[in-house]
Amino acid sequence: MKKLTAGVLILVLSSSFVVAQAQTKPGDTLKTQEIEGVVVTALGIKREKKALGYASQEIKGDIISDAGQTNAVSALSGNVAGVQVTAPSSMGGSTRITMRGISSVTGENRPLIIVDGVPLDNSNVNSIDTQRGAGGRDYGDATFDINPDDIESVTVLKGGPAAALYGSRAGNGAIVYTTKSAKKGRTEIQFNTGVAFETIYIRPKLQSMYGGGLESSLPTADINGQTYNITDFGTDESWGPKYDPNLFYLGWDSFDPEFSNEYMKLKQWVAPKKDVDDFFRVGTTYTNNFSVSKSFENTSVRLSYTNTKINGIVPNSEIKKDNLSLNVASTLSDRLKAEGVFNYVRTQGFNRPEQGYGDNSVAQKFYQWGQRQLDFEELKKYKLANGMQRSWNRTSWDDGTPNFSDNPYWTIYENTSADERNRFFGNVGLTYNFSKKVFAVGKVYGDVYSQSISSQVAVGSAALSEYNLQKRNNSEFNYEGRVHYNDNFGDFSLNTFAGFNIMNRKWDALSGNSVGGLIIPGLYNLANSRESAIATNAFYHTSVKSLFGSVSLGYKNFLFLEGTGRNDWFSMINDDQFYPSVTGSFVFSQVLKTNWLSFGKVRAGWSQIAGYSAEPNIRGTYASIDTPFAGSPMYSMPAIKGEPNIRPEMKTTKEIGLEASFFKNRIGFDVTLYDVKTNDLIIPLPLDPANGYGFKRINAGEMTNKGIEAMVNVSPIRTDNFSWDITWNFTKNKNKLVELQGNLENYILTNAPFRAQLSAQVGYSYGVILGTDFVYDANGNKVVGENGFYKASAIKPLGSILPEYNMGFRNSFKYKNLGLSFLIDIQQGGKYFSTTHMWGMYSGMLEESALGGNREAGVILAGVKEDGTQNDILLDAPTWGSSYYNTVDAQNVFDASYIKLRDITLSYDFPKGALGGILQGFRVSAFARNLFAWNLDFKGVDPENTSYGSGNLQGLEGGSLPSTRMFGVNLNFKF
Repeated sequence: MKKLTAGVLILVLSSSFVVAQAQTKPGDTLKTQEIEGVVVTALGIKREKKALGYASQEIKGDIISDAGQTNAVSALSGNVAGVQVTAPSSMGGSTRITMRGISSVTGENRPLIIVDGVPLDNSNVNSIDTQRGAGGRDYGDATFDINPDDIESVTVLKGGPAAALYGSRAGNGAIVYTTKSAKKGRTEIQFNTGVAFETIYIRPKLQSMYGGGLESSLPTADINGQTYNITDFGTDESWGPKYDPNLFYLGWDSFDPEFSNEYMKLKQWVAPKKDVDDFFRVGTTYTNNFSVSKSFENTSVRLSYTNTKINGIVPNSEIKKDNLSLNVASTLSDRLKAEGVFNYVRTQGFNRPEQGYGDNSVAQKFYQWGQRQLDFEELKKYKLANGMQRSWNRTSWDDGTPNFSDNPYWTIYENTSADERNRFFGNVGLTYNFSKKVFAVGKVYGDVYSQSISSQVAVGSAALSEYNLQKRNNSEFNYEGRVHYNDNFGDFSLNTFAGFNIMNRKWDALSGNSVGGLIIPGLYNLANSRESAIATNAFYHTSVKSLFGSVSLGYKNFLFLEGTGRNDWFSMINDDQFYPSVTGSFVFSQVLKTNWLSFGKVRAGWSQIAGYSAEPNIRGTYASIDTPFAGSPMYSMPAIKGEPNIRPEMKTTKEIGLEASFFKNRIGFDVTLYDVKTNDLIIPLPLDPANGYGFKRINAGEMTNKGIEAMVNVSPIRTDNFSWDITWNFTKNKNKLVELQGNLENYILTNAPFRAQLSAQVGYSYGVILGTDFVYDANGNKVVGENGFYKASAIKPLGSILPEYNMGFRNSFKYKNLGLSFLIDIQQGGKYFSTTHMWGMYSGMLEESALGGNREAGVILAGVKEDGTQNDILLDAPTWGSSYYNTVDAQNVFDASYIKLRDITLSYDFPKGALGGILQGFRVSAFARNLFAWNLDFKGVDPENTSYGSGNLQGLEGGSLPSTRMFGVNLNFKF
């Protein structure tokens, strides 16, 4: 930035147009100007960073796009202090993001997502069963529609003081994405193309010494007068005989005459040549982006199109996404400016893999139940000529009906799903300058999409055949107007504005389900239902009307005080709510004026803001219309009684921070301490069923979050040709549920598919896993009961899903035109419950269950008997394996810590002289993501892959696919 005298700088952002003061000092470096410079704040308004009295952090879009990211939210992991991101590597899956902990027991805990001023709906349609690990497909979040290639920058507004102007929806902070626009005086054409390859990485290790069955010898069958060894087809466990190449048997595929090569052919009892790993393929992601931008005398235009095609690691699964964006700004007169951003996105998914403990979850069939001798090359022949299934899990040798499990290839090719979302979002606005000091802004922000999801279970599957269809429509429009007044009075400066916002949101859904199975195989239509299909629909319309304002005072460019206020009137609750915030900052570097201090600021802020409840019927109690019985209509009352006088949850935030940089910005840091208290928690209070309801909504309780956010920047080396920059982000949050209501000590959030529960427990951090623990004697020894199993305690807390801290280290090197950057992402603490470990041990599938190839010796559990003597009770291997279920749940609870090489990028910009006259720039970059992971408690599960949704239900692993590594290359051409 060139030197400016005190004056007016017109700042244009695709989501706003404001007037602000900007000034530089002689000798300022570019880095200094970035620290003291202009950042995007609430409502898209650009402000001088030194004037802000709250914590915010900005990252450039290059960090997201260079690493080959397809999800603009998960890309924040490890890059921002105060933010926790859980990003499983499922194809197009959900990304869980929170800032400064959890503040609500049952409400929204995710931040507001803003793109060019548009509050972007981030709904997650995953069912409760999916989220708790009980089986289902992860359809991802609606923010998957954001195009990483279009992002110019991301500003993270971390707490109430930063985001208070957005009202109740930003009670958990806000993430503001600003997209690219045409640069003044430039015409630019860019083409970016890339390919990435995805391979399986972290998954449970399976034993390869014993085959399927429950006995140490193979069963026999008399077939056509001859006795054969066969397998225990109907069993889905692997406690069978040890592999022996001299032992021969008839396999699951030996009884179908149309497959002559296998019919009645004996096999060796050996480990398969093609095992579970061979089922998965190398996933691919192809991305192609074309953009053209042109700045005319009074008008600038940028048009961008991106095509993304993802082929998942599970065969027959894919996502196609098309993003079209138009960004236009025009100065119509000396006083009037018009601008608009328009985006169209079409996302099509096919056969997103089911995860968790479900009928169509291949992860559950591979790692929890099964027979280890199965060869996956043979399993590919999954269908008979008549269209029926060939399952390894036959009912018997002469009955091919699946007993428990489908052939995995039948699952992925016959029991499929399809989803599509068509979305328009953007804004149009006018800015009118009455004078150099006064201007007005009027904008309309819109976000409209329709989504359809269908899924099917084929006739001949182990589960009942089924067809399901869902359609959803969502629209939200925000109408906003502001009047700004900015002025200087001697040593004082004033920046102020006032405005209004009217939010209207409509949502409707239609769902249809077959009943009793399907009649005609291969026909997926509700009319093909054996019994009358069920159709349900729902609709709601909500509105929030708001007035807001802000006043910021500055003194001699080093002392700033700001106050904001917003009042919301809700359609969902009776009372309106007022949200104030007060912040201040003291730029002490302006006073000290020393050579070693480049910039220094101390800041403090306070805010009070309501938690957002999107539930439209929270006040009322409405009857449910149920499925008719024998032609007669049925009605019932809901399980939860509404409360007409319910109030929103109220969050009070106090924070203090210190920013400084030294030695011409070679060293810098930004530290924030915060204290957040949420009162009037909305919880369902259990009632006596005699009242006609199971629960009643009430305001009660208190939850606190106290923590520290820190960011450190160091540049150890900086020369004309070489630079080395280090960025460290650190977040430590202590969450506590102080109280619920009266004697109520916990609220059960959900149940795992088996055994464990997820709870909000008074006195503990949110998300406590409840289950049984070991019983210990006075010397700390585990106590073993008379049956040889560990004794189990009563139900008790086994740990919280929330981590102790998160941190990220990014190192960036630049030598002339060559760049190298890598990010280490660290999480310490937190817990998760693993259903895979529980059933994988129970069924003899996991490597540990093989006992090193000596199952025959049995197991004596380490511990003492109840009388204090050393345990000497011998358990046979299958009995020992069964002890992982229905005894001590703590055996299946693991620490969620990890250290990951999150991404690494190597890039080279070709010198302009080497490109000839056509290309203005050419860049090639290679990248890898999730390359290595260390410090895993259970080596078979990535802790991030225990999430099947972005809501509050986390940490219950029900059956996860392998996490993946990704490698890729990008080519960028500038014309």
